[in-house]
Amino acid sequence: MFELENVSYAYDENAPALDGVSLRVPKGSAVALVGANGSGKTTLLRLLNGLVLPTRGEYRFDGVRVDKRALKDAAFAKTFHRRVGFVFQNADAQLFCGSVDDEIAFGPRQLDLSEEECRRRVDGSLKLLGIEKLRFRPPYATSGGEKRKIAFASVLSLNPDALVMDEPLAGLDAQSQSLVVDLLKALRAANKTLVFATHNERLVEEIADVRATLEFGKLVAADRLR
Repeated sequence: MFELENVSYAYDENAPALDGVSLRVPKGSAVALVGANGSGKTTLLRLLNGLVLPTRGEYRFDGVRVDKRALKDAAFAKTFHRRVGFVFQNADAQLFCGSVDDEIAFGPRQLDLSEEECRRRVDGSLKLLGIEKLRFRPPYATSGGEKRKIAFASVLSLNPDALVMDEPLAGLDAQSQSLVVDLLKALRAANKTLVFATHNERLVEEIADVRATLEFGKLVAADRLR
């Protein structure tokens, strides 16, 4: 599903955030990105979601090259962003609507789904994350852990084929972490593709097929776990 071939990206010409990374993520697989802070994990996730584009090398999604030309194609961009859901590490960067209900409904409404289908997806996502009581609360008036669950729900309401996640367990208590781990297991069972950056070894051991290790922007290992 995701293919990176000798991809590099630099925020600063003298300090590449990614340096010659080649990685394949087959459909239905789960890849954990591990490494120290500053190793390039978040940049790689942003690239997979089309928020940044390679300065060198090639990124393909389902065989189609993702570049400026592709993302200027409205039909491709809409399909791409529906199929690839991104959960930010900082939920505040993702949430912007006046209520949790509107936040979760925003994506489905952009797909021109019927209001009945939008309602169904909102209800299902709220129930899946156990946050029904938050429906009419403004996201900014919720706790950090609740914001994380709202961010997940807003992505899941799109029913994406792939989820790209930056530290998906960050800010969650033990009970909520278990809920998210169980959710990711269910998504794997449903043949969703998962790519996530994490420092949490439990998440790697329980979810990932491959542990991809980054150091100073380079992919130094890709170890198969199962």
